[in-house]
Parts: sequence; C-alpha cells; structure tokens
Amino acid sequence: MRELQRELPRKDRPAYDPTRRPGFDRPGYGGPRRREGGTGPGAGRDSRPPRFDRPSRESGPGGRTGFRPDRDRGPRSDFGPRREGAFRPDRPAYDRERGPRPERSDRPDRPRFERPGRPAKPGRPDRAGSTSAGLGPPRPSPAPEQPPLARIRTLLFSYQVTAAILAAYSLGIFRELQIRPQSAADLARSCACDPHGIEALLEAAAAVGVLQKHGPTYVLPRDFAPYLVPGFDGDATGQIDMALDLYPAFGDLARAVRDGTPRYPLTGDEILHGDPSRVRRYIRAVHTGSREAAVRIVQMAPLLPGSSLLDVAGGSGIFAATYARNTPDLKAHLFDLGPTLDVARDVLRAEGLENAVTFHTGDYRHDPFPGPVDTVLLSNVLQTESEEHALGILRRAWAALRPGGSLLVHGVMPHAGAAPEAPTALFSLLMVMLFGHGRAWSEEQVCEWLAGEHFGVRFVRPIGEPFHTKLILATRSE
Repeated sequence: MRELQRELPRKDRPAYDPTRRPGFDRPGYGGPRRREGGTGPGAGRDSRPPRFDRPSRESGPGGRTGFRPDRDRGPRSDFGPRREGAFRPDRPAYDRERGPRPERSDRPDRPRFERPGRPAKPGRPDRAGSTSAGLGPPRPSPAPEQPPLARIRTLLFSYQVTAAILAAYSLGIFRELQIRPQSAADLARSCACDPHGIEALLEAAAAVGVLQKHGPTYVLPRDFAPYLVPGFDGDATGQIDMALDLYPAFGDLARAVRDGTPRYPLTGDEILHGDPSRVRRYIRAVHTGSREAAVRIVQMAPLLPGSSLLDVAGGSGIFAATYARNTPDLKAHLFDLGPTLDVARDVLRAEGLENAVTFHTGDYRHDPFPGPVDTVLLSNVLQTESEEHALGILRRAWAALRPGGSLLVHGVMPHAGAAPEAPTALFSLLMVMLFGHGRAWSEEQVCEWLAGEHFGVRFVRPIGEPFHTKLILATRSE
C-alpha cells in the first residue's frame, strides 16, 4: 500500500482499506476499534467485541494481572522483521522469588563519587569523568620499552644536556634573557658569540625545556631565574657553580675508583687549608636544596617553644635558622669549621636570619659538641663519613643531649634489602668523589648504630619529592 501511495499522485490514491493491513486476517483480530457514540476521532473505540483466543488482560496465569508479552502476544513474524533489542519470547520470565531489582544507590559494586561543591543526586552514583566507566581511576599505559641501542645511547650522551646548560650559564645567556626576551641574533651581539653556534645552543636549551621559544624569540621561565641567574631574587646559583667544578672532575672518575681518593676533595683538611672559593661554592650549592628541605623537616618534627637546638656541621645554617623562624624563643646553635661559618654568616645575612643563630667554631670529628641542648640535628653529615667517624659523631651527640633529648638524623638512606634507585646510587658515587669514604648508608645501618649508642628510634620517614632523603627521630636513652 505504501509503495502504491508513493507511485500515484494524491488525487489518484485509493481510499484507506483496513483489510489490507498486515495481520488483518489473523485469527482473533477484531478489526479497527470504534467507540460508541460521537463523531470525533477515536469514536466507537469500546465497541470492539471481546477476544477469547488469548488470556484476558484482567487476570493472567498464576493469578497475575496485566498483559504478559511472553504469553499473550501473537507471532512476531506477522508484524515484520524483529527490531534490535525487542522482546524475545525465549528469554526467561522475571523471577519473582529474587525480589525487585535494587536501586542504583544500593548496588555494592558501583562506587559513589562526590563532586566538590555539588551534592550527589539521591539514588544514583555521581559521575566523576572517566572513572564512572569502571571501578577506580584509569590505569596508566606502560611506556614502551626502549631497544638496547637507544637506551645505551641515551645514557652515554646525557652529558650533552649538562654541557649545554653550563655553557649557556657561562656565556651569560640566562642573565641576558632574564632582562628581556631576545632573538638569537640579539644574543649573539650581547654575548659576543658566533651567530651560528649560539643559535644551535639556544635550540638545544629550548629542546630540553630550560628555555621557551616563541617564534624567533627565546624566553627564560621566571621560575628558573633564581637557579640560573646570579644576583636574582632568591639567588640559588650555588649548585650550578658547583656543577661547573664537578663536570671536569667526573671525567676522572675511573682514577678515583682505582685509587680510592676523591677527585674534588671537600674533607675537613681541604676546607681548613684549601681554596676558600671552593668552600663557598660548596656551601652555597648545599644551601640551595637545604632551603626547601628545612621547611619539610620543621613540619615533620616541630620543637617546643623555648627549647634549644644544636645544628652540627650545618653548612649554611639554614636548618637552624628555619627552626628559629618557626619556633618561638628557640635557642638555635650552629657548630662547624671556621671557613664554613664565614660563608654561613653571609648566606644567612642575605636571608635576613643572621641574628637567629649562635655560631660555635669546632671540628665535629674530634671536638665535643656544645651542650647540654634539647635537640641535636645531623643533616647530611653521616653520609660524608666512614663508619668509624659516624659512630664517634653519634657518641658526641648523645653526650650533648639532655636526658630524654631528641636526635634528628637527615640524609639519603636507602633500604638495605632493595636495589637503590638511580638518584641514590649516583649520590653514593658523588660522596666518593668528594669525601672518599662517604656513602649513602642504609636506614637499617643507621638505626643499628643508633641502638648501639643508646638511642631509641621513634620513626623513619621520607621527607617527600623532589628529595630522596629521609628523617630519623630518635630519643636519648639512659
């Protein structure tokens, strides 16, 4: 009928014939319904005679009421092809003994997520982005494994990144870009460099993320300026000055391993009788990382107001000064060699903390510590010493503490039974280059030393990224 209507014009189409409707000749079909009375649409709908060829709508099998599609409906084939997702007579009927289906909010296998600032809808879990599709957060895809050649090549030529950063620092490129963004041609003139060479250096610095490039212009990120520009607010260029000294020294690492002697010595004798500029660069380099680490340690192990703290071999004194700034009426003392204390005074004066610390000159390897005090801090000390000297430092710390006083040990301390991570293993190599017998002692070894020197360990905790160090809090035992 539909095909005929499409082919013929409206005026030539035949009138609607209900007998042409599919399934009209099916047994039990009562024809089109008509309602008694009235002349409007749907009139005579209740005048259709009752049907006796299927169960009544009023009472179904088993006392159930209502229409049962799996028993009451006629053959589906009379109505054309089956639709996707339509009712299938072979599907089992609803199991009455299992009870009603639980609401979405009652399902134990669906986690309920809460959005901050928006109450969850009752009766359903709140969606939380992609996590609503499964149970828990999305799992990261594992990084593809590099072929051996690519891995070895990356390890062998990583020094090129260090060389590029040190060269840009030495040529004054970072200082010029901190003043204003410039092009390669401008920097070649201001830094008196070859245009071709400086362009290659700038491209390398931008590729490793030290600089940003916008068209032909290079920009130094403001967050990097304290670490790369001398004299900038919060100057932390000590570590890059130290890297300039260590870069050629590590080229002679094989000799240091073969002879067992440091190639860039920073032992007590070298500090007392060596180059004062080398001592200054080393103290400023340690101060760069210690400034942020000190804040973490103060939060992890706060001290009582009015107590006393002794920072042994504290370098720039930033740990003692940070404690003094955060603890009311704290009596902070710094104990170190004379040349180190001279640098510490200058560093703390720049930080505005010179008057927060009392300075004591001495050699922590041989001289007794000032005391008695409530707390002794050993930050990055044991890792520079041999086991013999480390035990002697712990004995002098015990003698300087009041009964029940606390000892804080901070440094790189890996687990004894696990393979060390790359930063920890390379740190031990650095200790060989600087101090000869130093190394990253394990936390189990340090705790064993503390127990043997009459200290009770209270906790061992990492201070968190980006540092790979841990803090041990111990109490003096009698």
